[in-house]
Amino acid sequence: MHRLIKIRIVRDLDHLEERVRRWMDNVFELQDMSVFFRPHADFYETSQGCVVRLDVAGVAKEDLSITLVGQELIIRGRRLPPPPQGLRRFIHLEMGFGNFERRFAVPIPVDLRGVEAQYLDGILEVQLPRKKPRQVQITVKEAPDRE
Repeated sequence: MHRLIKIRIVRDLDHLEERVRRWMDNVFELQDMSVFFRPHADFYETSQGCVVRLDVAGVAKEDLSITLVGQELIIRGRRLPPPPQGLRRFIHLEMGFGNFERRFAVPIPVDLRGVEAQYLDGILEVQLPRKKPRQVQITVKEAPDRE
């Protein structure tokens, strides 16, 4: 009796797993995958300025766009889905794909001429150098007499 119950539970779990897979396949077919991908980011300040690092493995360099608007850094891109030939269904899907956009409020004034971006081993790194304060020499004038 005990063995029969155990077998039935395992069989029921297999059926439940298959139903959930079919349901997830339908959800992924209907879902807009552009919302699904949000790359992880590190954003930190150094003595030279700020650095943003984005984990965008699988994104082509040509599919990346970096814009600095005022004090906001906007990074957009697109990771294409896996090639469909031979793909029947996803068994496990964690690596998202589609369009993405990340925005970062830059807390320091940035020297626009020195901004650089590098893409190496799936990591996009954007260097935002600190703008050096402008130094102005102020001459002291003699005040007119108050009479």
